[in-house]
This record gives sequence, C-alpha cells and structure tokens, in this order.
Amino acid sequence: MRKGSTILLLVIGVVSLFTYRYLRNVTEKEEKKVVHQQSLGPVETNIKWSDASKDAQTYRIRFDQVVAAVKNGAKCYDVRSFLEYQLGHVSIAEHYSLTTLRKGEFPAVVYEVPIYLYGSDSISSAQAAKLLRDEGFLYVYDLGSVEQIKAIGARLNEWW
Repeated sequence: MRKGSTILLLVIGVVSLFTYRYLRNVTEKEEKKVVHQQSLGPVETNIKWSDASKDAQTYRIRFDQVVAAVKNGAKCYDVRSFLEYQLGHVSIAEHYSLTTLRKGEFPAVVYEVPIYLYGSDSISSAQAAKLLRDEGFLYVYDLGSVEQIKAIGARLNEWW
C-alpha cells in the first residue's frame, strides 16, 4: 500500500510539472502575440512621427495603443521626479523615478510584461529603459519626453 501511494504521488508530481511548463509556454506565446499586435494597426494622420521617440517611430506606437495595453496588464511609468509627476502626468502612468531605478530598485512585475515609459527628456527615459532592459525586462518601450508622448496622442492631467 505504501509503495503504491509513493508511486502515485510521483506520477502526480511529474504530470503537474509537465502541465505547468506547457501552460506557461502557451501563456508566453499568447503574450508575445498581443505585444506584436499592439505595435500594429492603422497610422493616424494627425500624429507627427518626426516628433515622436525612436521606439514610438520604430513600432508606430500611438498613445491609444498604450492605454489599451495598460488595460490588458502592461505598465506605463513616469520616470520623472515626484514633483514633476504631481504637476502633471498621463492618467494611466504610475510614478517610478529614474532615481529609484538607479538605486537598483525595480518594479515588481513579471519580466514579460510590456513596460512603456516616459521622462522629462529623451535622455532620462532612455537611461531608464536601458536600466530595465539590463535587468532583464523583455518588452521595454521608451516613449521619450513629455513632448514626445504628446506627439503620439497623450494628454497630461495637470494640477491646474
């Protein structure tokens, strides 16, 4: 009886392991499809792509796509100072400062979750994007400065 129970537990463990790996791979493939779908779509004529960040130009990212991605689990981070964030930010953005990232404190999200970020200028947002990519985050999109996110359709909620 004891030998039979041990074998049964072993079989259940092996089946569970393979099921977990299979489901995890399927989920990762579905997430990658969603990420690629988010960068596609019709190009709006009112977007001035020459004013957009390099990533926004490369992937043709419109801000309405960023909003949809965040609704589906992606993250949007404002990497400016807390004061700049308080003075005005996009409604879907969470504050996560470049200073915090430089300290080695990274968001507690899965590495496969798409991350969109913007900063005071394109240099600070590029630095934040590099830190996140170097940490292992796979889908980091640098939207550039506040002016550059406005170029792709963002509107800031300003305190005044």
